[in-house]
Amino acid sequence: MFKCYIQMPVEDLFANILLETRQISDSLRHLDVFSGAMERASFLRDLAMLSGHKWIDTEAGKNLDPIIRILEAELDAETTMITQVFHGHNDPDHGAVGSVEKRRELTARGESASSMLQSLRRLQCMLEVADARIKAERIVNLRLQV
Repeated sequence: MFKCYIQMPVEDLFANILLETRQISDSLRHLDVFSGAMERASFLRDLAMLSGHKWIDTEAGKNLDPIIRILEAELDAETTMITQVFHGHNDPDHGAVGSVEKRRELTARGESASSMLQSLRRLQCMLEVADARIKAERIVNLRLQV
């Protein structure tokens, strides 16, 4: 995922950050995982600051951690069953060759929490790459001015 965002033009990266932020904000309004209206309003305000270009720095990705922790707890609560799925084949000489993946069976509410969690992690990744690219560009500009 990082490689895609590193190779992407900076303008496209910031456009994707804004688009993802707005989609997450819209989804958070309808997701019922917060303890109260004040908590929901606080997270929506933080996302509004991000889409207003006031928040993209080193701490931007870390500010999403509380929402991610809430959604991870919701995901654990909405898991009905964990099944193990084998990916591979049976080799006559060596036996089963492959890997086993644990897959969650989720309720409908858990599915929406999982989707939101993936979006938040994707946004966090984009913010980390954007911050690193901005810092690198500043360093290069400072060195070229000398």
